Amino acid sequence: MKSTYYLLPVVDLWKVRETSEYRVVYDTRGRQSEHAKHWRDGEILDERAYFRTITEPATLSIDNISERDEGDYRCRIDYLKSPTKNSLVRLTVIVPPQKPTIFDDNGKEVPSIAGPYVEDGEMKLTCMVSGGRPEPSVRWWRNGTLIDSTDRTTSYKNVRTNELLVRNLQREDQHAVYTCQASNNNISQPVSASVTIEIYFKPISVEILSSNQPFSADRSYEIPCQSVGSRPPAQISWWMDGKQLSNHSQQNSADGNVSTSTLTLMPTRSDNDKSLTCRAENTHVHGGVEEATLRLNVFFIPTLELQLGKSLNPDDIEEGDDVYFGCEIKANPQAYKVLWKHNGQVIQHNQKAGVIVSNRDLALQNVGRNQAGNYTCVASNVEGDGISNTVNLKIMFKPICRSDQKRIYGVARHEQAQVLCEVESFPPPESFKWSFNNTAETIDVPQIRFKSTSVLSMSTLQYTPVTEMDYGTVMCWANNLAGRQIEPCVFHIIAAGKPDPPFNCTLANQSTESLQIECIEGFNGGQQQSFMVEVFDQQNDILQANITGSNIPIFTVNGLGAGKILKILVYAVNSKGRSEPVLLEGFTLKIAEKQTGSPTEFTPMLSVLIGIMTACLFVTVIIVGALRMKGRRQPPHQPSVMPLKQKPPISLPLHSESEELKDDKNPDVIPANKDSDYQLTSATQTPGERTYSVHSDDLHTLQGTPIPTIEPVVFQNGIPRDQKIISPIVGNEVTYAELCLGRPLTESAARKDDTTIYAQIDHNRRPPPPPVGVYHHREVVTVRTPLMGCQQESCV
Repeated sequence: MKSTYYLLPVVDLWKVRETSEYRVVYDTRGRQSEHAKHWRDGEILDERAYFRTITEPATLSIDNISERDEGDYRCRIDYLKSPTKNSLVRLTVIVPPQKPTIFDDNGKEVPSIAGPYVEDGEMKLTCMVSGGRPEPSVRWWRNGTLIDSTDRTTSYKNVRTNELLVRNLQREDQHAVYTCQASNNNISQPVSASVTIEIYFKPISVEILSSNQPFSADRSYEIPCQSVGSRPPAQISWWMDGKQLSNHSQQNSADGNVSTSTLTLMPTRSDNDKSLTCRAENTHVHGGVEEATLRLNVFFIPTLELQLGKSLNPDDIEEGDDVYFGCEIKANPQAYKVLWKHNGQVIQHNQKAGVIVSNRDLALQNVGRNQAGNYTCVASNVEGDGISNTVNLKIMFKPICRSDQKRIYGVARHEQAQVLCEVESFPPPESFKWSFNNTAETIDVPQIRFKSTSVLSMSTLQYTPVTEMDYGTVMCWANNLAGRQIEPCVFHIIAAGKPDPPFNCTLANQSTESLQIECIEGFNGGQQQSFMVEVFDQQNDILQANITGSNIPIFTVNGLGAGKILKILVYAVNSKGRSEPVLLEGFTLKIAEKQTGSPTEFTPMLSVLIGIMTACLFVTVIIVGALRMKGRRQPPHQPSVMPLKQKPPISLPLHSESEELKDDKNPDVIPANKDSDYQLTSATQTPGERTYSVHSDDLHTLQGTPIPTIEPVVFQNGIPRDQKIISPIVGNEVTYAELCLGRPLTESAARKDDTTIYAQIDHNRRPPPPPVGVYHHREVVTVRTPLMGCQQESCV
């Protein structure tokens, strides 16, 4: 430090400094003061020392004073006429210390920032100061506040240190400024050095910012997690049951105090009830880990596993056994509805029928073959419907005949027929047996005559009739593991012939240019049949339309022209020829004529005529009504009848499958005999046929008059040709019958009276017994079955 010091003498005279080393003399003898001589002895002061005579008092100035300039200064004044005077002045030179240096606990100099330190840790700083006279004192200050600390000397000369130790660093210590100050006087400013400390903090809190709403399986969600208070910003990671997840991103706030991570999660049903953890970690701080955990509540569609009862052998279930299923359901939330399905149809609880349904179990008591098939269970919750696996229930049952197979084979002599026998069974049949039956005998068919295929559950018999006795009935039995077929499959071998004509033909949808024909097909003659129709103009007998090759007797004929009267012929055709035609009469509608001319004006005369006609019409209606009321009265002895509006429209099944076998050359006939009972029966022994009897004594018309003589009724396939019989059946008995006589083809042949006769049948009433010795004639009409050997079309 460069300074100038002034030595003031006691008296106002010239000053001289003299030491043992050098001496400075300022001589003014015999001269004026401006010509005084300044000289020095030695080079120590050099040019730094000089006198000032201008000022009062005069001073000795020393520039750039140093430590070695310290000492005693003597001022001697010599007078010409007076004694010499001397005075001593003590010069003390203060040397300030050098700028402090701060070191960390590793001995590394800290320039301006100390650390980083960790939260709850300690900080140790050492301030070192060298030089200074007198020895300086070293102190620590924090943000302008003196810290109680003690300095000490070191083994090094003129070096002093002060060690600062701060324990349990907290967040308020972040960026605190610590200053080391050295001072040895009150004149000059103390020297100092400052550092700012940096501290790393662990996260204060971690939170998953998600509501408590449940998640749906297999849907994507974004779940945020926020960490606060970490310095530097925490690294956020996601974990699920110890497995780290990777599909997330992180953002930090500008000051680094808040960190937010967003996880993209698509939970599955297996993630339900798992723990999702958000972990915020500051790796610079020991123990700087904070976690937040979320228990996943994942909603998912129910998953079901259907199993057959553990005690059941799925390959050994027979008819009559008890079967039960178990449905294991995993669902969140719990299923509110459980359904059981058999072949896609919902199973209803019916304990009387042996079907017991619960949410998780299904019991089938005394199972039948119709209960075999695929079983599933369906459970529903708010997420949707879950379907179980399919369990196929196999029920062993004896073979039975397929219902939709061909039963009648029309074969010519020396023609080979392929009779196909198909059965339903489980397991598939192991063997088949065939038998032939005619009127003379029953013969077992040798195995070489037929070929069986157990995989397809069928057997084929190759049969060739040679004589008339070779026509009859063949029967087929199958055997499987469950046993032998109880009821055989029955096939009829008949002589092939032409088909019967269709019946019950009606016209519908008649328009100006088209009409529709609908019939019921008749017996096909043992061969596959088709149908054809021919439409003629009745006036000129010109063919208008011809439709062939239809598999069903339903035709739509177009392009006929308006206002025509038509003759329609319907045929059935097979390989043996064409049937007799069914003749129908029809017409097409006329085109409406345009009305032209002026409107009719009502004159007084016209009004009178209209009034007279109205009165006559009214009187006629009254007379007709009275006559009808009189005709409806019944004799007291006649049973009551069902009114026309209340007759039930139920058809009476008068024929069975075997009754379709008829030779159109000899149709069945019901003789016109009022005294006999009409009975329809079958000569075959095929199970399931029904026989109905109608007693003519019990038939009465609604008008109370006796039944007129009925013409012979021709039966075709068990139904009277061109007639209808409609009767309800109660307890397998006929309680009501409707006989509809055939309508003539032309209007001239039409009867004036009603062709429909209604009768009430009393089953409890029987005709009186015939007199002794008198034979009561009773005609029995049967439908011909050619295979059973009856040579007559009807047996009386």
